Amino acid sequence: MGRGPRRSEGEEQARAEASLREIEAGGLPLAAQERLREVGRRKRFFTSDLSTNEFLLTREAAFRPLTQVMGSCFYHVGWQWTPGSGGFGGGVNPVSGGAESWELETQTEAWNEARRLALGRLSEEARLCGADAVVGVRLTRGRYDWSQDVIEFVATGTAVASERYELHDTPVLSNLSGQEFAALFRHGFWPAGLVAGTTVLYVIAGPQQQQARFAFGGSRFQNQEFPDFTRGLYDARREAMLRATRQAHERGAHGLLGVSIETSHEEREVDLGGGAKRTDLVLTLHVLATSVFELEHKEEDPPVYVAVPLS
Repeated sequence: MGRGPRRSEGEEQARAEASLREIEAGGLPLAAQERLREVGRRKRFFTSDLSTNEFLLTREAAFRPLTQVMGSCFYHVGWQWTPGSGGFGGGVNPVSGGAESWELETQTEAWNEARRLALGRLSEEARLCGADAVVGVRLTRGRYDWSQDVIEFVATGTAVASERYELHDTPVLSNLSGQEFAALFRHGFWPAGLVAGTTVLYVIAGPQQQQARFAFGGSRFQNQEFPDFTRGLYDARREAMLRATRQAHERGAHGLLGVSIETSHEEREVDLGGGAKRTDLVLTLHVLATSVFELEHKEEDPPVYVAVPLS
């Protein structure tokens, strides 16, 4: 594909400003839009991250790979009050009866909005190249030493188009592999789309747990569970799964496949005065899954293939 005619400095500046407006609206730069429309016009050449087996099974199900697609977002996280830090206690939401766990709403909203923007751009790339679905969607996240207030989401996958059916105008996203996607379709199911949820939870360590951790002698030298942190992890999982399942119900899905749960945590030391301290925990839990619904019920199920990884 040629580069086209050279543009003047004014034209380049106008394009840069237009691209920035597109990004601010949650879209793609102009150059990316033009490249993807060109991909949609070509018929044979494609790029993908599918393995050979994934490619062949996807083609057997009458889906043609088009191109690799991507969506990304750098996002600034606003100021967040935390229990025990003093000052105004805004932006937290108690998620347990005894208020031992508090959702940090500013950080939670930042993760969910950054992921929404990244997946929205991935979907827009797929739409521009004429895809019906994106398979093998992978999400990577990042935080950086040079700015603790910045988070990043990058979503990648392979856009595919059906050669047999007229499907939705909006491509559906799936974190299933090419093999799983083909098998799902052959058995009469179709993805309703990716669902996801993140929660950031501040877990307060109760007096009993603090004594077990720091007291001299006795319980400090015994194997034992930290029940407050355990409960906090269950609270975080519940809140994130509620977000994901709510999205699935809104899309009329019958279930979730490929559910992945990832967690990270950091300790927060709270000065209680008089030399006493308390160690709390900040838990971040991410849930990602593909929601699916049944297209039809077949009298005879198609053959089931066993995929054996060779690596």
